Amino acid sequence: MITVGIIEDDRSLRRNLETFIEVEKDLHIHFSFNSVEAFLEQRNALSEPYIVFIDLGLPGISGVEGITFIRQIWADVHIVVITGNDDDTVIFDSIQRGANGYLLKPFKIDELRKNIDIIRSGGALITPDVAMRLFRKIHKPQDTYDDYTAALTTREKDVVNELLKGLTYKEIAFALHISATTVNDHLKNVYVKMGVRTKSELIAKVLKNRST
Repeated sequence: MITVGIIEDDRSLRRNLETFIEVEKDLHIHFSFNSVEAFLEQRNALSEPYIVFIDLGLPGISGVEGITFIRQIWADVHIVVITGNDDDTVIFDSIQRGANGYLLKPFKIDELRKNIDIIRSGGALITPDVAMRLFRKIHKPQDTYDDYTAALTTREKDVVNELLKGLTYKEIAFALHISATTVNDHLKNVYVKMGVRTKSELIAKVLKNRST
């Protein structure tokens, strides 16, 4: 059972999300709040869900700040932003704070199932236009990598670049003509060398270093 949390102040959208999740047999609404404040008031009574969808334009504490709170409370939860804000700075800030995905409104509710499956398969849930912005931000020729990636092999850097495009392990394997198992092995080495545990931490670290 995949447990889902929602933090969204748009009553209509929140209800549509709840209705869709309720009819999916393997999805369960773990919580649904209209603000970060309401979530924080109840956090001690909540166990960690698999995924949290959070809006950025929330009243009071912003969704961007909410990402930080959620990540501090639950280290392994998958956080997906749902917002109409396509400002590059906000996108980068959200991912640096620990968001695993960034969906721009409006989006089709009936595609939510596919989006959750992308997260489960190891992909980054990012719309194509957001992915291109991220890639332009972080991409550099292989001979000008920053010092923090100096310990990586050329193939490990290739895998990281493909991962940062939002590709799943299978898609990376196809792009680089290697097996998915080899992709997984390379990423394990990358995580150790770069001192991270997850893809979101890796992306955040790359963005932070490339923006300085």
